[in-house]
Amino acid sequence: MKQNTENMVAITSTGEDKIIFFNRDNFEVTEELHLTTTDRKCGSNNHFGPHGLAIDSNKKYMYVANSYNGSISIVDLLTSEVVENICVGTSPCHLDICKKNNFLYVANHDSDTVSGIDLYKNSVAVQIPVNRMPHDIHVSQDGKRLYVSGLGSEEIVIVDTEHNNVCGKIDLKCCAMHLKTSKYNSYMYASCSKFNCKNQGIICVIDMQEKNIIKKFEIGMYLTDIALREKSKDIIVLDAETNYIYKIDIESGKMLGNAETGNFPSCIGIVEERNIAIIGTHIDNTIEIYDLEDLKRIKRIEVGKDLNYVGSLIL
Repeated sequence: MKQNTENMVAITSTGEDKIIFFNRDNFEVTEELHLTTTDRKCGSNNHFGPHGLAIDSNKKYMYVANSYNGSISIVDLLTSEVVENICVGTSPCHLDICKKNNFLYVANHDSDTVSGIDLYKNSVAVQIPVNRMPHDIHVSQDGKRLYVSGLGSEEIVIVDTEHNNVCGKIDLKCCAMHLKTSKYNSYMYASCSKFNCKNQGIICVIDMQEKNIIKKFEIGMYLTDIALREKSKDIIVLDAETNYIYKIDIESGKMLGNAETGNFPSCIGIVEERNIAIIGTHIDNTIEIYDLEDLKRIKRIEVGKDLNYVGSLIL
């Protein structure tokens, strides 16, 4: 990249086949990486449809899940060039890196599988059958477990990363779209939407050791993305049905504030030390910056179609 990654955020524009690099300090778009291909080895679609991102621990490579053509693009962050594309499953959406075995795990939404890519060889080493319509995916801090949410199932599937097989499940009784894990305890937070939740959005608080739900907070309707501010002890949630951002108490679930966003807020990243949220909208095609103390919008910028992921390049 032409800029220092220390102050950069990467945002995927699924509808325009590009990655937008955004400076979190001055709130300006600094660079755009357009994904192009003439190689159809990963499917018949010439469009990539970038969805989720992951960054390696050395901040040298960025891995992009391309939902339209069933591939993972490896981007060299020093040169901002795609160095390789790896075929995975159908409609890959989110991905995470396991440092323990140096695998990149990818949730294939329409294949009902997780692909395990050996990053030493940059090739798929295993395809793991999981829950229906897997969407979000998170590796535990010790690297021993992988947690997979499914939009077509009411459970989180747990994968043993040593043997790369399903070793357990957490019953939610609702469909989880996104997962966030605590840095300070064994809790996981899942944003569940109204698909089968009695027309009600729900945040499930999960004890990862006991593999059960310890709390449920009812809030909103169609919850998309979720972020944690553990030092401030609050949860930030996006609701694409009402077009609102909610701030709720992490212990009680009490509403601490809300504000209207653009149409269909779909992804969020937070800069905790600056108390700001960076929100991508799926219909208005905007990046929106909010002060998390009073939930006032600071800036709104039109950037690209179908924004699906906001991720800091700081690890």
